[in-house]
Amino acid sequence: MAKLKPPILVIGATRSGTSMLINLLSQADNVCRWYEPTTLWRIGRAYRSVDNATAEDAKPWIIRRIRRVFLEYQEAHDGRRVIEKTPSNVVRIGFVHRTLPEAKIVHIYRDGRANIRSQIEMTRTFRAYGLGQRQVQRHIMGRLRITPWWEWPAYIPRSLSSFVHVQILDKQVPWFGLRYPGWKKDRKCLTSPQIAAKQWVVAVETALSDLEKLPRASWLGIRYEEVVAAPRTWFERITEFCGLEANDTYWKKISTSVRPESKERWVNELDARDLAEAMPILEPSLKRLGYLN
Repeated sequence: MAKLKPPILVIGATRSGTSMLINLLSQADNVCRWYEPTTLWRIGRAYRSVDNATAEDAKPWIIRRIRRVFLEYQEAHDGRRVIEKTPSNVVRIGFVHRTLPEAKIVHIYRDGRANIRSQIEMTRTFRAYGLGQRQVQRHIMGRLRITPWWEWPAYIPRSLSSFVHVQILDKQVPWFGLRYPGWKKDRKCLTSPQIAAKQWVVAVETALSDLEKLPRASWLGIRYEEVVAAPRTWFERITEFCGLEANDTYWKKISTSVRPESKERWVNELDARDLAEAMPILEPSLKRLGYLN
């Protein structure tokens, strides 16, 4: 029987550089990329309204099912090691580690002001993916296959709400990103910048706290700004930590794809009013992480 190779799990607040990271790491030899199998990580909790989970939520049957699906994905891709990213795993690190204790977790975070600039833009401009696109159809079918049939109804209200808001009412999506405890109340009384700020704070603070409780050899924390400023240095460190087999294409992709100037985009592109609304929420964490003097 095939054995599950230690997966590499990329986590981080939405719009923190997780896509950049997994896209580059997947250029290494003998790996395959798995992009946001979110329903898999919610098995057993699909009817809850929040993304959070604890180690106690990792019941034996849930662990067996998730591990089986990871192994099936590995074997469907010629036995290559799986590199997976699901941003919302920042609020269920204990659950993730108990389920896949052999996994290597890479947590990336960035300046909250840059994060909310991108998050606000996505919230206001995102439009539901066209169901007529073959890639979207494959993605939906892939999620259905890994989701227990009795949990399918849990995702209907969310999908229907997004469809009505975007396709019929021509409005922004009702919610984008992390669903933390209290998000339904905040949706009614906070602005988009305030919600984006709170999502970032919850994601970063929860992840940094929970990672410290894990064996140190199981995770690596990286700062987006440092990675894009010195990509070769940082990707050498990430590559060694993950035990990846690098090749010329891998290093060439890194040298040509990483844009150092991206870390400063928020300075010119984040609306001053949006920043003013978000700063009271962002400031304590920005100071603690060294982003503010």
